[in-house]
Amino acid sequence: MSVRQVDVEFRSGDEVCRAWFFSPEGTEEPRPCIVMGHGFGLTRHCGLLELALAFARADYAVLLFDYRGFGDSRSEPRQLISIRKQLADWAAALAYARARSEVDSTRIVSWGYSLGAGHALTAASRDATVAAAVSVVPMFDGLSSTLAAMKGWSLLNLVRIVGRATKDLVGSWLGRPPVLVPLTAAPGELGLLTSSDAYRGYSALVPSDFDYDTPARIALFFWSYVPGLLLARFSRPILLVASSGDQINPPGPTIRRARRCSSATIIELDCEHMEAALEPHRSRVVQATLDFLNRHLQSGQVQ
Repeated sequence: MSVRQVDVEFRSGDEVCRAWFFSPEGTEEPRPCIVMGHGFGLTRHCGLLELALAFARADYAVLLFDYRGFGDSRSEPRQLISIRKQLADWAAALAYARARSEVDSTRIVSWGYSLGAGHALTAASRDATVAAAVSVVPMFDGLSSTLAAMKGWSLLNLVRIVGRATKDLVGSWLGRPPVLVPLTAAPGELGLLTSSDAYRGYSALVPSDFDYDTPARIALFFWSYVPGLLLARFSRPILLVASSGDQINPPGPTIRRARRCSSATIIELDCEHMEAALEPHRSRVVQATLDFLNRHLQSGQVQ
């Protein structure tokens, strides 16, 4: 099936998020729509395009967007990982998709990768019109992810990261330029994510001109974001795709919570965190997503 891809934008707060909108050609009826968000410090250019195209070829509309301050979405400071702002961007993206004439507004799906997977669950929990959610290698437990990251920090680098984060936070209150830290680095070097799968995975997914630096203040707050707690009350269909070799978002806490959610479908891949966006695992993610959505979205009605 041929696919039409267009550049679009939508407002989030006082700023603009930019996105790609994909729609299958040859059909006039509104299609179910998958709204896609990327992971920790990444952009829509980092491995998600191939997934979006695969979904669109399978007769879904797709909106793949950049958070404010990332990729083509303009905001200052650049590369700021703000949970609050990114969730606002998710709400704006869902509203934008729902308003498009190509989209069946009763069949909107939130689909996220890594940190975006946690946002996909949170956004769906806040928006009762979202029909289903898909979370791939999800960050559902900020505390376990933070502790996993800290295993790769030397004592010196721990002090340096906390120092930079504190200076960055205080500076933000005083209107000073952000204090930066690399998103990822080789094991033993200074960076937020220094496990072998993080450094190797980012290198495989990001474009050659990718900016690895982010305002350091996120290191002080990431532990407190635990979207997996929402699973206890989430009754709409949700697909969880976990990776057994994930050193970034340890799968154990996530799977234990998901097994207590009666509406959850759980798939486990034998791969590292970033490998879920690369072949051969990417094809399994595509097929699992399509099987799940074809099962739960039928004839405009959510099962």
